[in-house]
Formats: sequence, structure tokens, C-alpha cells
Amino acid sequence: MKDYVRYVESFLDCIAWTFAKTMPEIPHEYVVRGDLSTNDKETFDAFSRYIKKRGYSGSFGSRSYKYLNLGRYKYWIIENILNREKIA
Repeated sequence: MKDYVRYVESFLDCIAWTFAKTMPEIPHEYVVRGDLSTNDKETFDAFSRYIKKRGYSGSFGSRSYKYLNLGRYKYWIIENILNREKIA
């Protein structure tokens, strides 16, 4: 498990995150799966499954998502987009 977490943290540190400038009142960053390399897409998919399996339920407005706290960030998936925001 520790090796997997280190692998995922390395992946998360290396990908190019985009600040969600259309939602400055909710500062967060995102990565679109389609913008990733083939290997990174596989890691994205594995991390998405991990969030769904190990994450906790939470809501944003009227929608429910699975969230996962890892390191300094909270992560969640919306369709093909991986989002993160700093944990306060």
C-alpha cells in the first residue's frame, strides 16, 4: 500500500495541473484525462478507481462525489476530470 501511495503521489506531482479560473470562489485545480499520455491515462484510471473504492462521500451543491484526502490535497473525479483542492 505504501508503494502504491508513493507511486500515485509521484504521478500527482508530475502532471500539469490547471487552475480552475472559471471558479475563483472555489479555488481548485484539475487535469483532463484526454490531455495525458497513454501511461498517465492508465494511472489516472487506476487512481479514479481507488478514489471510488477508498474515498468518502461528500456533496457539492446537489451532487454527490467520492473524495479522497491524500497529502495536502482533497481529490475527486468528475467524468474524465481529476480535481484537487488544498485541505484547509
